Amino acid sequence: MQHASFGRVVASEPFADVPHRTDELAFTGAIQSVPAKYGHLDALILNAGIMDPFTRITSAGTPLDAWRTHFEVNVYSLVTALKAAAPSLRESPTGGKVIFVSSGAAVGGIAGWGPYNASKAAMNSLNR
Repeated sequence: MQHASFGRVVASEPFADVPHRTDELAFTGAIQSVPAKYGHLDALILNAGIMDPFTRITSAGTPLDAWRTHFEVNVYSLVTALKAAAPSLRESPTGGKVIFVSSGAAVGGIAGWGPYNASKAAMNSLNR
């Protein structure tokens, strides 16, 4: 794969065999395998997100597990990725970069999106 603007190789193949981001051991192993496979890890783009279910905090029909799912994917998987990537990013010849992809819902909130709003706000706080 070539980077569009620089024409340099960023990976010899897609990293499509990544395990589910909530499988901490497998996800950590996949991230930590990148330097051996490609020579080094220069950047980490944290773009995980889940929006379903849309629910209000006062909705009696939404179990607490729905909230846990949002935080597992939108926050805890990012912590796992950061922990796994940090040593390699520190050794990167380009200095190592982390990019967080968030949502306007994190700062303004959207009615009916309680778990998503809260989990993205937590991600923004992690970024700070």
